[in-house]
Amino acid sequence: MSLIAIALVGVAVSSLVDAQQACFLGYPSVPCPYGQDWRIGLLAVACVGVPLVWLIGLVGAAVDREIRTRRRRPH
Repeated sequence: MSLIAIALVGVAVSSLVDAQQACFLGYPSVPCPYGQDWRIGLLAVACVGVPLVWLIGLVGAAVDREIRTRRRRPH
């Protein structure tokens, strides 16, 4: 999962840098990236969404392990 997040961050950042450079060099004819740009959304997914899914998976695995351990324990 971390490799996916790193790849998404790399793509988003390099794409935003390219867009900013194109905007700087050809301002009137090339639009600048704005707050609702899809690359900013991709960056948010990579930095927040992927780690959140990973954390939910870890919590689920810990809960599952605890439930299985309690079932095996004699009362």
